[in-house]
Amino acid sequence: MPRDRSTVPLTRRVLDAALGVFSVTRDCRDDIGLAVGEACANAVQHADLGADYQVTVTIHEDRCVIDVVDEGVGMEAVRAATEGDDAAADAESGRGLRIIHALADMVEFRRHQPHGVALRIVKMLTRVTPAPA
Repeated sequence: MPRDRSTVPLTRRVLDAALGVFSVTRDCRDDIGLAVGEACANAVQHADLGADYQVTVTIHEDRCVIDVVDEGVGMEAVRAATEGDDAAADAESGRGLRIIHALADMVEFRRHQPHGVALRIVKMLTRVTPAPA
């Protein structure tokens, strides 16, 4: 994806439509949409190098796995953001990673060579229960 703010809502809409096809509940889709939106916004805002970032989504029977890879600030900055207490609850920025952690069932950061960050978000899916016949 191009590192452009317009790609964030586009990614959310495409993912929401795909999850809808798989009968994922609205609440679950909203959680995933917010988490992927925060991850993409971070890639657009904080990636230092490269004109693009990559989003890969895999929908399994019971979970959705989202990988967002960019040539960003690196693992040291990620550790500082997730371990530090530098984002006040009412701050307008710096809360994205905390939001992702709150919404996801698993969040994993990996170093992306030669520099940058690969963020994996895993969310267990809840599906719409069909009405009894």
